Amino acid sequence: MNPAGSGAGGRPLLVMADGPSGPLPDPAVIAARVGLEDPQVVLGWVVRTPPWLATTALEVTTLLTGPGTRAGVQAGKVRSAAVRLSAVPGLLAGRFRPTVAVVAAYEDGRRWRLAHSPGWAPDAARHAGGVVIERWPAPARGGALAHEPAPGIEVEGRVIAVVDRREPPDAPPPNEPGPAHARIGELAAALVPPGATIQWGPGVTAASVVAALQVPVRVRSGLVTDELVALERAGLLAGTAEAAYLWGGPDLGGMAAGGRLALRTVRQIHDISAISRVERFVAINTALEVGLDGSVNVEWAGGRAVAGPGGHPDFCAGASRSPGGLSIVALPSAAGGRSSIVAAPAVVSTPRIDVDVVVTEQGVADLRGLDDAGRAERLARVAAPEHRDALAAQARRRWGIHPGVAG
Repeated sequence: MNPAGSGAGGRPLLVMADGPSGPLPDPAVIAARVGLEDPQVVLGWVVRTPPWLATTALEVTTLLTGPGTRAGVQAGKVRSAAVRLSAVPGLLAGRFRPTVAVVAAYEDGRRWRLAHSPGWAPDAARHAGGVVIERWPAPARGGALAHEPAPGIEVEGRVIAVVDRREPPDAPPPNEPGPAHARIGELAAALVPPGATIQWGPGVTAASVVAALQVPVRVRSGLVTDELVALERAGLLAGTAEAAYLWGGPDLGGMAAGGRLALRTVRQIHDISAISRVERFVAINTALEVGLDGSVNVEWAGGRAVAGPGGHPDFCAGASRSPGGLSIVALPSAAGGRSSIVAAPAVVSTPRIDVDVVVTEQGVADLRGLDDAGRAERLARVAAPEHRDALAAQARRRWGIHPGVAG
């Protein structure tokens, strides 16, 4: 086996491809089966917690903290690498080149095709010394194979083990919008022009924006959720949607099987230059905090890591450069009694220069063409009313803004 990459201390790297319903077999079992001694385990964005994570003695790193690794990161059992998704293929060709990659796939004749969410699995398989396949059932004929097959993977005789998929697909996200989310959805959806190409991130706020759309759109998104099904049923989906990750119910999978949703890789979907070439590309993303200068934190809350940058900086950067495009960040104005608009975020996941508009239930702050003082003034106006005076005072101290900003 090609030794490929190595982890801390020169240990072999066991890399498990990511996404909802991604493969999460016990790495100790896999390592024993394929002859890896004391590997470093690399995970991506996963939405369920692996049962082995609480007891494993192996070193584990995630390239994107998600619901399935959040507790492990906070407990110090999982290291979280700070990386945007568009950079992951490059890491898999270099620093995190797998000794062994685990990918989910089904058999299509003599070829393996990726199952469910392609993500960065093709890059992991391409660069790995050996590949372990988590085998899924092949889709029925007349489904995906009759339209656009899922991406194939380059294994070239390097499949060293096959394990059968035993877990059911991950359940859809529990999106339960409240009145604030509904208002945010209305305000942000009104900014999307007919015929735009949209992307949205995970979570109830972005889902509420998509649910509020009233104009036909195209979809090119890192992740798609069941809101895509609702768009199609409402007659608002133009063309074939494209996505690297699926997280939803059977009807969403049915769209892929029926040819209305094309599965792409992170390398294709998250390429910032490719996004910026799409006219009227609108990125719909959320945040934990937005600074008074427009910089965004999507990673830290309450002094703890809860997520990773993921595709947030990719899509915000691409949309802000798109002809007629728009980079939208939508979030409730307060959470847990704390203002979501802050003097400075705990960490900057996406820089201020890649954020065009910030939407809360209090209104729309269009930041385009403004200096930092102007941005602060508009952002203070869409903060929760009980926090505006304090934010205005902070803005005055930093930028000399007139006290009337709080009005």
